[in-house]
Amino acid sequence: MSAWHPPAPPGTDTGPLPGRGAVGLWLQFCLQWFWLPFRVVWHLFDNPSGDCVAEGEYRKFVLTPSRYRLERSGTRAEWEAWADRALAHGTAAAARGVASSVEHYNSGRTRYRIEGDALVPRTTIRRRYYRGIGAEGLAVLAARRGWQIVWEDAQKPEIRLFQQQPYRQ
Repeated sequence: MSAWHPPAPPGTDTGPLPGRGAVGLWLQFCLQWFWLPFRVVWHLFDNPSGDCVAEGEYRKFVLTPSRYRLERSGTRAEWEAWADRALAHGTAAAARGVASSVEHYNSGRTRYRIEGDALVPRTTIRRRYYRGIGAEGLAVLAARRGWQIVWEDAQKPEIRLFQQQPYRQ
């Protein structure tokens, strides 16, 4: 059973994305152990505030054996489970962020207040999480949680999502 979500604009390709090449995937899997230490050091000195909320701290650098199998021969159900886990993590973090901001700013301790559009939790999710189900599948998963995707991002590497109902105090 799928939840209702706004349809994609005409001409937008919302199906599953093409799979990654077998050679490139295999090379990434095998050679990642050589460049991983450099990536971790780079990440420590980089500003992680622009990162996708759905991603863990270092998990985004490692192509695990289970993710390698998913990328090579994952079924639609496996991709849905993978995307749903990432979506759950990202939406929960976004909701916590808005609740924390409201608690801080709307408590009377500061002269600022969070109102209107700032009460709408937002997050992003990268292609690697929904490649096998496409933007349409992601929209269905998001709608089940009360979230919507921004269809203008369907062709971009990252899709923005927002909660349909603003945060209630």
